[in-house]
Amino acid sequence: MMVIPVAGRLGDRVGRRPVYLAGALAAATWGFFAFPMMDSGNSVVILSAIIIGLVFHGFMYAGQPAIMAEMFPTRMRYSGVSMGYQVTSIVAGSLAPIIAVKLLDEFGSSVPIAWYLALAATVTVVAVLCAKETRGIDLESVDLADAAATKATAG
Repeated sequence: MMVIPVAGRLGDRVGRRPVYLAGALAAATWGFFAFPMMDSGNSVVILSAIIIGLVFHGFMYAGQPAIMAEMFPTRMRYSGVSMGYQVTSIVAGSLAPIIAVKLLDEFGSSVPIAWYLALAATVTVVAVLCAKETRGIDLESVDLADAAATKATAG
Protein backbone atom coordinates (compact mmCIF):
# COMPACT_ATOMS: atom_id res chain seq x y z
CA MET A 1 0.00 0.00 0.00
CA MET A 2 2.81 2.43 0.79
CA VAL A 3 4.97 1.40 -2.16
CA ILE A 4 2.37 2.08 -4.87
CA PRO A 5 2.28 5.91 -4.50
CA VAL A 6 6.09 6.04 -4.29
CA ALA A 7 6.51 3.81 -7.36
CA GLY A 8 3.84 5.81 -9.20
CA ARG A 9 5.62 9.06 -8.50
CA LEU A 10 8.92 7.50 -9.54
CA GLY A 11 7.26 6.34 -12.77
CA ASP A 12 6.07 9.90 -13.40
CA ARG A 13 9.57 11.21 -12.79
CA VAL A 14 11.88 8.69 -14.52
CA GLY A 15 9.47 6.82 -16.78
CA ARG A 16 7.00 4.03 -16.45
CA ARG A 17 9.09 1.42 -18.27
CA PRO A 18 12.13 1.54 -15.96
CA VAL A 19 9.98 1.25 -12.83
CA TYR A 20 7.87 -1.56 -14.28
CA LEU A 21 11.03 -3.29 -15.52
CA ALA A 22 12.59 -3.12 -12.04
CA GLY A 23 9.48 -4.73 -10.58
CA ALA A 24 9.44 -7.46 -13.23
CA LEU A 25 13.13 -8.27 -12.77
CA ALA A 26 12.68 -8.41 -9.01
CA ALA A 27 9.60 -10.61 -9.43
CA ALA A 28 11.66 -13.01 -11.54
CA THR A 29 13.81 -13.71 -8.48
CA TRP A 30 11.04 -13.70 -5.88
CA GLY A 31 10.12 -17.38 -6.00
CA PHE A 32 13.68 -18.53 -5.38
CA PHE A 33 13.84 -16.91 -1.96
CA ALA A 34 10.15 -16.55 -1.06
CA PHE A 35 9.29 -20.25 -1.04
CA PRO A 36 12.20 -21.19 1.26
CA MET A 37 11.22 -18.27 3.50
CA MET A 38 7.64 -19.53 3.63
CA ASP A 39 8.83 -23.05 4.39
CA SER A 40 10.76 -21.72 7.41
CA GLY A 41 7.74 -21.92 9.69
CA ASN A 42 8.80 -18.61 11.23
CA SER A 43 5.92 -16.11 11.13
CA VAL A 44 8.20 -13.08 10.83
CA VAL A 45 10.14 -14.63 7.94
CA ILE A 46 6.90 -15.67 6.20
CA LEU A 47 5.44 -12.19 6.62
CA SER A 48 8.68 -10.70 5.29
CA ALA A 49 8.44 -12.89 2.15
CA ILE A 50 4.89 -11.70 1.56
CA ILE A 51 5.78 -8.05 2.10
CA ILE A 52 8.80 -8.25 -0.20
CA GLY A 53 6.67 -9.86 -2.90
CA LEU A 54 4.06 -7.12 -2.52
CA VAL A 55 6.78 -4.46 -2.83
CA PHE A 56 7.92 -6.02 -6.12
CA HIS A 57 4.30 -6.19 -7.27
CA GLY A 58 3.78 -2.55 -6.29
CA PHE A 59 6.50 -1.44 -8.68
CA MET A 60 4.57 -3.01 -11.54
CA TYR A 61 1.05 -2.27 -10.33
CA ALA A 62 1.61 1.45 -9.70
CA GLY A 63 2.16 2.47 -13.31
CA GLN A 64 0.13 -0.22 -15.04
CA PRO A 65 -3.16 1.72 -15.31
CA ALA A 66 -1.38 4.72 -16.84
CA ILE A 67 0.68 2.55 -19.19
CA MET A 68 -2.39 0.73 -20.44
CA ALA A 69 -4.56 3.85 -20.76
CA GLU A 70 -1.83 5.64 -22.73
CA MET A 71 -1.59 2.78 -25.21
CA PHE A 72 -5.06 3.37 -26.67
CA PRO A 73 -6.83 6.32 -28.26
CA THR A 74 -10.01 7.54 -26.58
CA ARG A 75 -12.34 5.75 -29.00
CA MET A 76 -11.07 2.33 -27.91
CA ARG A 77 -9.38 2.99 -24.56
CA TYR A 78 -12.01 1.39 -22.35
CA SER A 79 -12.27 -1.73 -24.52
CA GLY A 80 -8.52 -2.03 -25.04
CA VAL A 81 -7.63 -1.73 -21.37
CA SER A 82 -10.49 -3.98 -20.32
CA MET A 83 -9.55 -6.63 -22.86
CA GLY A 84 -5.95 -6.55 -21.67
CA TYR A 85 -6.93 -6.98 -18.03
CA GLN A 86 -9.58 -9.64 -18.64
CA VAL A 87 -7.61 -11.82 -21.06
CA THR A 88 -4.58 -11.68 -18.80
CA SER A 89 -6.57 -12.64 -15.72
CA ILE A 90 -8.22 -15.54 -17.56
CA VAL A 91 -5.11 -16.90 -19.28
CA ALA A 92 -2.43 -16.20 -16.68
CA GLY A 93 -4.44 -15.85 -13.48
CA SER A 94 -6.53 -18.98 -13.85
CA LEU A 95 -3.76 -21.24 -15.12
CA ALA A 96 -0.96 -20.19 -12.76
CA PRO A 97 -2.30 -21.94 -9.63
CA ILE A 98 -3.12 -25.07 -11.62
CA ILE A 99 0.38 -25.14 -13.12
CA ALA A 100 1.98 -24.46 -9.72
CA VAL A 101 0.06 -27.31 -8.06
CA LYS A 102 0.97 -29.68 -10.89
CA LEU A 103 4.65 -28.71 -10.66
CA LEU A 104 4.65 -29.21 -6.89
CA ASP A 105 2.88 -32.56 -7.26
CA GLU A 106 5.22 -33.70 -10.04
CA PHE A 107 8.53 -32.59 -8.52
CA GLY A 108 7.79 -32.33 -4.79
CA SER A 109 9.66 -29.03 -4.65
CA SER A 110 8.92 -25.33 -5.00
CA VAL A 111 11.98 -24.80 -7.22
CA PRO A 112 10.12 -25.64 -10.47
CA ILE A 113 7.40 -23.19 -9.40
CA ALA A 114 10.08 -20.53 -8.87
CA TRP A 115 11.36 -21.24 -12.39
CA TYR A 116 7.80 -20.96 -13.73
CA LEU A 117 7.43 -17.57 -12.02
CA ALA A 118 10.80 -16.51 -13.43
CA LEU A 119 9.67 -17.54 -16.91
CA ALA A 120 6.42 -15.58 -16.56
CA ALA A 121 8.38 -12.55 -15.36
CA THR A 122 10.73 -12.94 -18.32
CA VAL A 123 7.74 -12.68 -20.66
CA THR A 124 6.83 -9.48 -18.83
CA VAL A 125 10.39 -8.14 -19.17
CA VAL A 126 10.34 -8.78 -22.93
CA ALA A 127 6.94 -7.05 -23.23
CA VAL A 128 8.19 -4.03 -21.25
CA LEU A 129 11.31 -3.78 -23.40
CA CYS A 130 9.16 -3.88 -26.56
CA ALA A 131 6.66 -1.30 -25.29
CA LYS A 132 7.18 2.39 -25.86
CA GLU A 133 7.65 4.76 -22.94
CA THR A 134 4.41 6.55 -22.15
CA ARG A 135 5.60 8.99 -19.47
CA GLY A 136 4.64 12.50 -20.41
CA ILE A 137 2.66 11.42 -23.43
CA ASP A 138 -0.19 13.73 -24.38
CA LEU A 139 -3.34 11.65 -24.76
CA GLU A 140 -4.57 14.12 -27.38
CA SER A 141 -1.55 13.18 -29.52
CA VAL A 142 -2.59 9.52 -29.25
CA ASP A 143 -6.05 10.49 -30.53
CA LEU A 144 -4.59 12.61 -33.35
CA ALA A 145 -2.29 9.77 -34.45
CA ASP A 146 -5.25 7.38 -34.39
CA ALA A 147 -7.38 9.78 -36.44
CA ALA A 148 -4.59 10.19 -39.00
CA ALA A 149 -4.08 6.43 -39.25
CA THR A 150 -7.81 5.84 -39.59
CA LYS A 151 -8.06 8.48 -42.30
CA ALA A 152 -5.05 7.04 -44.18
CA THR A 153 -6.50 3.53 -44.23
CA ALA A 154 -9.97 4.73 -45.19
CA GLY A 155 -9.01 6.62 -48.22
